Amino acid sequence: MRHRTVALSTLTTLAAGLVFASPAQAADGPVTDLGIAPGARVNRTVELRPTVAAEADVAQLQLWANNAPVAYDYAAPWSLSWNTRGIIDQDVPVYLVAVDKDGNKTPTGKVTVRVDNYAPLASFPQGWGSSQQYPASNNSFTGIQRFSLTPAGDADTVRWIQLSVGGQVIDTATAAPWPVTWDTSAFPEGVVKLTATTTDDLGNTTQNSAWLWVDRTGPATTVRFPQVAGYVSVHQPLAVEASDPATVDRAELYLNGVLADTATLNGAGVADLDLAAGTANGPATLTVKTYDHLGNVTEQTRSVVVDNDKPVAAGAPGSSYLRGTFGAGVSNFRDATGAAYLAVYFDDFRGTGFTERSPWYVHVNSRAVADGRHTLAWDVKDKAGNLTQLRRSVYVDNTAPAVRFGTAPKNRAKLTRKVTVKAIAADRFGIARVQLLVNGKVVATDSKAAFSFTLNPKKFGKKFTVQLRAYDRAGNVKYSTKRTYRR
Repeated sequence: MRHRTVALSTLTTLAAGLVFASPAQAADGPVTDLGIAPGARVNRTVELRPTVAAEADVAQLQLWANNAPVAYDYAAPWSLSWNTRGIIDQDVPVYLVAVDKDGNKTPTGKVTVRVDNYAPLASFPQGWGSSQQYPASNNSFTGIQRFSLTPAGDADTVRWIQLSVGGQVIDTATAAPWPVTWDTSAFPEGVVKLTATTTDDLGNTTQNSAWLWVDRTGPATTVRFPQVAGYVSVHQPLAVEASDPATVDRAELYLNGVLADTATLNGAGVADLDLAAGTANGPATLTVKTYDHLGNVTEQTRSVVVDNDKPVAAGAPGSSYLRGTFGAGVSNFRDATGAAYLAVYFDDFRGTGFTERSPWYVHVNSRAVADGRHTLAWDVKDKAGNLTQLRRSVYVDNTAPAVRFGTAPKNRAKLTRKVTVKAIAADRFGIARVQLLVNGKVVATDSKAAFSFTLNPKKFGKKFTVQLRAYDRAGNVKYSTKRTYRR
């Protein structure tokens, strides 16, 4: 085989001077056979051995493809080498140009051949292999997977498709629909790069890869008990939260080995699972199972206590009149599993105090509501989540009462005998008591209107002060002005 080179300027000059002959004229020309048949499929480097008439004056042969010179030869036996590797698969028109010793050029008629340097690309099932970093429902697998590879384009030219991992062939398909088998048990969990190598009848090969995940692990699962872990009730569901790259199918709840409830999660999320009605109080074995869409299962089993009874309790304080920030709790509490939560509040959760620990005592701010009638609420839960709600109507009073002297000696008066001192006291919700103070000390208390006191000056010094102090029913206090007396 001989290869000769010519300058680009020479090729350009030759191209400008070509006069194409028709196929009939070409048959009368010096080239009687191009050495390549119309419609031929060619690839890589093609060797053309054209036939030139013995008496023809031919000093040079040129091979043109896609209207550009690609090879040439200068002497018999004529042979031209055409490197097609830079051409994407397509139909290409080719012809020869014969040049005599005087530079006259005679082209042949054009023939079209098919350049085919690439085997059809084999595709994995739709949606496979979208990421090598994140597993998902459409690229996670377990067990033995049987699927078909789909060659694009000229599928009838395919001779075989090999499925490999890391350069090791694991299966070969030799006929449509090109089925292959992948046994995931031969690989550790995690990402696996599968490669499909297609070989056609010309020996061309192409490769296509998919990143898939081997998944033999059930969903990540969290079981949330109604109130305290290990305690359950027919009145309160268990919340089961599950997630899985292959998506979660369902969750199941078993008690003492018997299926109590099941829920479909449709991908991921939280499902509420209930005990069967009529489940008896007492110790039991609880099992939660979650399944992904591949059939992998996660199972959690533990001992629990079933408690279906609400707590019994009384609310404290018992007073109907409240002010400021006060303490509240429960008394006479009875429950099989014990308290777990207490909240005390006004109306719609205003002024709330809550706790999750003993001694089950909280502080509630009555200033969160206006003075007046309200509902004081106690919510107490046991460890199984059973809720008891206590309600009581109360009056909130954060306003001090009014108090002043009514009947009494004038300020700075001289007293020589016993006198009567009367108080005038008022409050929206009522006066609990009024006290008479002498020199700052309580000497008398009256809890009935008209709040009357007897003051004996002989019990005190030559000069002393007198003052009134009133309490309303909520415990708010108010002092009157002071009066000074002498004797």
